[in-house]
Amino acid sequence: MLCHVTRPDSVVMEVEVDAKANGEDCLNKVCRKLGIIEVDYFGLQFSGSKGENLWLNLRNRISQQMDSVTPCRLRLRVKFFVEPHLILQEQTRHLFFMHVKEDLHRGHLHMCSEQAEELSALLAQAEFGDYNQNTAKYWYTELCGKDPDQETVNSIIAKHKALEGLSQGSVEYQALQLVASLEHYGVEWHWARDAEGQRLAIGVGPDGIAICRDDFSLVNRISYPLIQIATQSGKSVYLTVTKESSDSVVLLFKLISNRAASGLYRAITETHAFYRCDTVTNAVMMQYSRDFKGHLASLFLNENINLGKKYVFDIRRTSKEVYDYARRALYNAGIVDLMSRPGAHSPSSRSPWHGQESVPECGGCQQNRVLQEKLQKLREAFLCMLCCEEEIDAAFCPCGHTVCCQNCATQLQSCPVCRSEVEHIQHVYLPTCSSLLNLTVGSGSPAPIHRSLATHTCTTTDYCSDDKLCQT
Repeated sequence: MLCHVTRPDSVVMEVEVDAKANGEDCLNKVCRKLGIIEVDYFGLQFSGSKGENLWLNLRNRISQQMDSVTPCRLRLRVKFFVEPHLILQEQTRHLFFMHVKEDLHRGHLHMCSEQAEELSALLAQAEFGDYNQNTAKYWYTELCGKDPDQETVNSIIAKHKALEGLSQGSVEYQALQLVASLEHYGVEWHWARDAEGQRLAIGVGPDGIAICRDDFSLVNRISYPLIQIATQSGKSVYLTVTKESSDSVVLLFKLISNRAASGLYRAITETHAFYRCDTVTNAVMMQYSRDFKGHLASLFLNENINLGKKYVFDIRRTSKEVYDYARRALYNAGIVDLMSRPGAHSPSSRSPWHGQESVPECGGCQQNRVLQEKLQKLREAFLCMLCCEEEIDAAFCPCGHTVCCQNCATQLQSCPVCRSEVEHIQHVYLPTCSSLLNLTVGSGSPAPIHRSLATHTCTTTDYCSDDKLCQT
């Protein structure tokens, strides 16, 4: 089966898969060609018979979900947006940037004039490079919704000139940081009508559901803890929402087709699981339906038979699990300095996916890198999960969870882990990172970490990338 997959930068890739291949087979081949390990952030979209944008279910066969048209036309899209600092690969960051750029040009992300000025300069630097009055072009009108005056144009040009010399990767990272602060970053939009027939835009995002009018003006916002249950029946999706008076109300959304309604139902469930849960529950991961043939087989042959089984959801990892999985995969591939930022051209940031050979290192350099990585993991483990600045020093009572610092804990009324009510906060004294350093030393290395790092001497005649520790 031949698939034509369009990337966010409008480049079409040809992918050959088996006739009985699942959606993940095609996605994995595309990401392998692009050198992307962080596959879970992406998905494949296609257009339905009524123009709906539908996500291909990666766990089901492609032939069961699309019309028998060869080649299959799919679009590689970002399905789950995360903060830029959580993206470990430059290739992944570039695809995020291209997807965001497309959304910006379509007017899906709104911002104030000051943000539009800064982003216009960043986009111009990323596309055209350093300022040149003959080639410079700015998208202020598309970003802000109004034409710029001369003072605004001069301000954008000044900001563009200030970016001179920055690499494309560094500029893309800054642009993603700015866009990530916008209200609708990472929101997937679905068009529907309410019970009265009014046309609405339903935005499903990391924090909840935004109900907007045609012009994206906000009508209502529903956070995930307020949603008791979401169900789908035909072309309709029902949300049972808790009100302030502890009563519940049922919201009805009518979509253009059954598949569009199924897409909204999937988006609500999968987005909630990805951003808000520690792991994907078995009830979500193993939920499936059967066609008529499979239903008969399950009745008369074996209830657990796979014939005709179609999974409802294809999410298998949460945002935390994706990040941890990508770190381990990149580390095993020989890329230790995972937190390097774009524009830092240190030898440790080189990777086999950039077509560059890894820098030869001696055994002492490699050992020090392993020790540094373990030390970094220790520091991250004791860092407050909310502000990511202070160390953990507070416990919620009575549940006993310790995930944040004293300042953040005093601002919470319920535990962010188990959602139980907080009666009081207990100050705790966890072991410091320095007292745990010896745990990271292997059995064959009796010396403490700080001593082994300080006395390391490189023995290789080639360039040593550990320039901060190496004595050569």
